Amino acid sequence: MTWPWIILLAVALWLILAGTVYAIIIPWLANAPGESPVTGLIWRVVRLYALVVHRVRFEGFEEFRRIPHPGPLIVVSNHTGAVDPLLIQAACRFPIRWMMASEMMSSRMDWLWRQQRLIPVDRDGRDAGPAREAIRHVQSGGIIGIFPEGRIVNPPEQIRPFYMGVGLIVARAQAPVLLVWISGTPKTNRTMESLTGFSEARVKFVDLIDFQDERDGHVITAELRRRLAEISRWPINDQKMPPHVKPALEW
Repeated sequence: MTWPWIILLAVALWLILAGTVYAIIIPWLANAPGESPVTGLIWRVVRLYALVVHRVRFEGFEEFRRIPHPGPLIVVSNHTGAVDPLLIQAACRFPIRWMMASEMMSSRMDWLWRQQRLIPVDRDGRDAGPAREAIRHVQSGGIIGIFPEGRIVNPPEQIRPFYMGVGLIVARAQAPVLLVWISGTPKTNRTMESLTGFSEARVKFVDLIDFQDERDGHVITAELRRRLAEISRWPINDQKMPPHVKPALEW
């Protein structure tokens, strides 16, 4: 084969490859939370990781979870470990913007926090800015995720007190709540052990609750906690967990 034919064949193969990428692969990646190839790739990797490493089972609201734009929504879940937000997002095609304790956000991972648009929260409750940002995001049609127990529950498999802020956000945003129960994840409060430890996790989407007629944040908070205790059948522990004193990332 002469050089002109080799060059022509190479150009043809390149055009076929480029056409395949633009016509098939990029649209496939974009058909995921965030609707961009980058976020689509991240989501599909996270979903594969959740299925392989944690052998996760997703239950409930399957058709709803496939909707890329379900409208204003607040996802509320118990907190078993660092892997929790990844497991929930792996189940949903809509992007969830999580509220996260600022002390857990290591500066080494600033690129990830920015990419995921996390809302940092100070646990002392003195700064109302994060709550206002969450409310604005929901009222503009977005979705936020909240772990109202505030930190990883230890000892595990208990329902600890909820921060009242979750009820206030729900009452003011006037958006439905998708209540989630997570179980079966690695029983550890260390980040890497939670992320890399093999498990048989279960993510159950319990109910879509409309608090439209309720304006009392305390009532909403209490009802969400009651429903989670009811579905999990875990004991209710009314004692607050001790302050978090370990480093931001517990490897």
